[in-house]
Amino acid sequence: MRLEQDTQNKVDQAEGLLRRLDKINKFQNKYNALPAQVASGIAEKMYNLAGFIDLIENPSNEDEVVRSELKRRMVGEANLLEHKLSGRLYDFDSVIELYGIPREDIKSLPEWLKQNREGALDSIDRLFHSKDLDQYELPLAMDLPSVKRAAEEVAKAHIDKYHKVVGEFLEDRTNVAGFLRDIQTSPSTNSRSYFSILTGTLALGIEAICHSSEDGLIEIKDEKLIRLYGHEAMGHALNYLLSQSKDLPYFLREDSELVRTTGESIAQHYEGVLLDGLNEDRDTQKRLGIEHKFDEIYKEVKDTDKLELYKRRFFSYFISVMGDKSLGNPEDPEVVKTKTKMINELALDSAMASRLVQGYRREFDSEGNLDSSLVKELIYAAQPVARSIEGFREKGIGYEGPDRNFVDTTILTGLWTPMGFVENARIQAENYKSK
Repeated sequence: MRLEQDTQNKVDQAEGLLRRLDKINKFQNKYNALPAQVASGIAEKMYNLAGFIDLIENPSNEDEVVRSELKRRMVGEANLLEHKLSGRLYDFDSVIELYGIPREDIKSLPEWLKQNREGALDSIDRLFHSKDLDQYELPLAMDLPSVKRAAEEVAKAHIDKYHKVVGEFLEDRTNVAGFLRDIQTSPSTNSRSYFSILTGTLALGIEAICHSSEDGLIEIKDEKLIRLYGHEAMGHALNYLLSQSKDLPYFLREDSELVRTTGESIAQHYEGVLLDGLNEDRDTQKRLGIEHKFDEIYKEVKDTDKLELYKRRFFSYFISVMGDKSLGNPEDPEVVKTKTKMINELALDSAMASRLVQGYRREFDSEGNLDSSLVKELIYAAQPVARSIEGFREKGIGYEGPDRNFVDTTILTGLWTPMGFVENARIQAENYKSK
């Protein structure tokens, strides 16, 4: 990436500050202590650097996109440091700003839920009538050594097979898939699947992809494995690996809390990409051993995706209502009633709203702010990838065919804030179409 000299100088200054910040984070991780004076000095220098970068409302080229994003990152990292140092409480708006969650994505939630509520209810009906469930799917008794060992073997065999077969399948369709070879896979007892940027390991949760039948057999949940592989491998892992491989400024290759929102949007996008791709390739289905049930898997996942998307966006709406201080004191019974009514209007069932409100009504600090870790979950409401893909379509850039390499590379290259991601996608699309 070629930058103007002044931009490059500022990028180099930022790299020095971010490397010092990384040293502080490692120190804090080891000693559970923060070198306050050093951290304060770094925050001040980040603010100063950001002050020398002009605010660019509508970047017109790569250099301006980088400058605009650098200003955001410096201000954001400095804000995070300041909050650590001051112990100030996070209010709702501060969390939204820190994570770059577009407010339009939050404001659009009620209307989206209204438009999609009936579809989610229809999905429930279709799932009920299409699935003949004669047994419970039981959780694994991972406290028993024999069950744990057997589950690890089943999970590892399937994860390894998917990694090999799906990797080869994707290499025939997009250039970015070659980076999957750099990933090591492993089953994990962690409750959440993840990609470790430190070890390059894709760890998929055993309990997420396996269950026990009533007669004690350990069975794989192929639909979950497909979605998780798309999310973690094609999304998180490739995003990180491509970013490290490209000639990008250091700050666009450095992970940060500030880019988590975009990372989740990318990962959610690739869940659907993998499923739709497999739907069109019977040979790959056979190699995975699921061709005899793939049609059922596909229909089930499409319905569960609609349902899960509604639940996820409904929970985001719930957070936005609970965190709205303009509605009044969260301890006031009348305010609780008002919030419950607002949430209930878009819930899939009446009991859901009441359970959520009552379950989280104590999650407020002394100033009436909703717990920041809960507000942070609004990163799942952000839609930078969907917004960018719509922009691609408007410029005549599709996903399948000759444009796919461009789209995948653009989505997966760089660790951007949501606004920076959209700006970069727009500029990359303009450059691509002009060739």
